[in-house]
Amino acid sequence: MRVGDRAVIVTPIDNPCQYDPDWRSALASALVESPGARIDPDYARYRRDPWVRAQVAYLSSDRAKVPLVRDTMQTRLANLWAQGTSLSDARFRLEPLLLTSVDYEVISLDIAGSGMYRKAVETYERLFFNIRDDDGRISRSCQLKQYFAMPSGEIDENTPPEAMWKMIGALMGYDTLVNLWLWKDAHGVCNGSQEYVLDEMWRVAQSRLFLSMFANRVGHESMAKLLASISAQQKMLHEDKDSGQLGDELTSTLMRVLRLLSPKVIGQAASEVDEQQRIMEAVNSRLEAEMAVSSIDIGTTGKNGVHFLPNAGGHDDSGPPDEEHEI
Repeated sequence: MRVGDRAVIVTPIDNPCQYDPDWRSALASALVESPGARIDPDYARYRRDPWVRAQVAYLSSDRAKVPLVRDTMQTRLANLWAQGTSLSDARFRLEPLLLTSVDYEVISLDIAGSGMYRKAVETYERLFFNIRDDDGRISRSCQLKQYFAMPSGEIDENTPPEAMWKMIGALMGYDTLVNLWLWKDAHGVCNGSQEYVLDEMWRVAQSRLFLSMFANRVGHESMAKLLASISAQQKMLHEDKDSGQLGDELTSTLMRVLRLLSPKVIGQAASEVDEQQRIMEAVNSRLEAEMAVSSIDIGTTGKNGVHFLPNAGGHDDSGPPDEEHEI
């Protein structure tokens, strides 16, 4: 979407699975900067959007230094949260929570300690982090949630904590997120079991392991140890009648993947062993040949580098030779 000659904003109409999280706020800012800017008819309804209009009114009042009316106080609070830059600011807890399935009131309780700020939470989501549908429910698009959580699409040791929190909220849910923060009094926890947290940790470890195996980043020795560990765990699970069904299913899935990869792994290992054996045989043969040549040189070289033919006459070699033959 283009507003006037400058502002370009990616909206849900442009790309429903990868639009700007703050597209409404960006549109409102562009309309305040260029009140008469032309907008393509396909996007005309966005100019009439109630959240965009409320943000335009707030920005215009703030720019004109006009006292805020009561209706814009929630918008002011949402804008205040959006300005956060430190990990301790509400913004960096609010956005991961918006990526979970809990409703606005629970988030308001967790962030502000009261349900009276539910409207401010909803305003923030509408203007700055639009990951939810009009009814307040989290988007059903897995792609959109992951894009909002990690626009770069990559996680490594340099990934900042706030990005990790959003990824955990999007992919692992509310309970895991608040457990990570040690929020034991969080208002939306539905499963306080420690086994739940362990199961989620196992899911993460399994995901990372799958990626490493398929990318051939797991060495043969490590793979062998992994197979041995999985086999031992499988044996224990069968022996333990009280083992959980989830553990069995995850282990079974991992074993199927390992079986899928095992022919390739074994074949690679065998090829490498064969190649090393061929190299060692070639080296040994070369060493033996050089040793043989050295022994001949020592036995057939006299003083001053004169070579003598070996004795072929059958007489005693202990005495001086009858005749010296120079070659």
